[in-house]
Amino acid sequence: MFGKRSESSDEVITHWGENGIRSVNFQPGRSHVKQLRKEWQTFAEKIDPYPDCYEGTGIVICGGGVKYFTCAWVNIHLLRRNGCVLPIELWYSDEELTHEMIEVLQSLNVTCKDAAKLAVENVSGFVLKPIAILHSRFKEVLYLDADNTCTVDPTYLFYCDQYRSCGAVFWPDLWHTNRKNPIWKITGSDDYQSIEQESGQILINKEKCWRELNLCLYFNLNNHAYYKMLLGDKDTFKFAWKALRNEYYIIGTPVALCGYKQVRKNYFSRGVSLLQHDFEGNFIFIHRNLLKWDVTLDDEMVWGKIKRFASSTTNRTFKPGLYDQEGEVRYYGLDIDGDVETLDFFGAFGDFEVVCLDILKGLRQSDFYARFLIHSYLTSCKPGYRELRHRRVGSTINLIYDE
Repeated sequence: MFGKRSESSDEVITHWGENGIRSVNFQPGRSHVKQLRKEWQTFAEKIDPYPDCYEGTGIVICGGGVKYFTCAWVNIHLLRRNGCVLPIELWYSDEELTHEMIEVLQSLNVTCKDAAKLAVENVSGFVLKPIAILHSRFKEVLYLDADNTCTVDPTYLFYCDQYRSCGAVFWPDLWHTNRKNPIWKITGSDDYQSIEQESGQILINKEKCWRELNLCLYFNLNNHAYYKMLLGDKDTFKFAWKALRNEYYIIGTPVALCGYKQVRKNYFSRGVSLLQHDFEGNFIFIHRNLLKWDVTLDDEMVWGKIKRFASSTTNRTFKPGLYDQEGEVRYYGLDIDGDVETLDFFGAFGDFEVVCLDILKGLRQSDFYARFLIHSYLTSCKPGYRELRHRRVGSTINLIYDE
């Protein structure tokens, strides 16, 4: 069982069953459900019309701080290496990036946006994702999690009929939401067979989906309630669309797992990334959600095998859990069993992982990254550093406290 603590003081346990059903122990009373439904409906009635102040097409990434900036760096370099020329906005909050990092990214046609400057409270964590999408300058957005790498130039997705017809494309997760989850009654939906959403990638036309995006943000800003039912921002998009009865397109090819075999036990038990497909069933995204680039060793190769359920099978078993690597390293992993097929990663992607590691090593060897690490450490660990860093003697930060 995986456990998750909500942002409130109450503990909410999420259980991922081997049958592929995700359940929570949060069960509000009937009056609470009715109140939550009335509140979001009241909010939805007051959503302003689409302002028509956005234009163009672009990519939005949330990537502040050491953990996510490191991932975003690999992500952005792969996009450019694959020939993607779309403008990119990298969103962060407050001290998560330095002026030097922002200047370095400009050469890659990346604009950095500080969400802390918006007139919105609580812009950290999962909430930053819908905020970044809504407030980006683009009318049409491909949102990518920082740790989600594109195996090809994704620009063609904007021209596919499935997207252009409804303006919203989502990608599937492994799980289904338990029909006893109160979110169904709150949103008035009974589409229990719909797969959960994996929000590491989202394709959105803001003009077509303005009300839904605003309701999604509402769910995230009210995370004291909605994160008890949903796993962070993940399904707040899907349920905003369901609440307002608008259509979205979800990719039909099930998500695959990408990882490696345990040498000692000689079987696949390390699903460390989610592998997503395009409209035609071709691989396009590798979401490194369980082993991110900031904690990856320079020569650590973990994308050896791809594991997925055979098409149209009902023989499926899901195995989330805590695994150990030769008794030394412990972390969460995923595995699936039943009617499955295993593919060789190198056969599908060649030296793609080697290229990623080369980008990572290049970042770690740079002087600006070393300075960024020091900045990030001091920002989080040294009381008063945020104020003191602005006092400089020449190019040196004055860290002397006033008596």
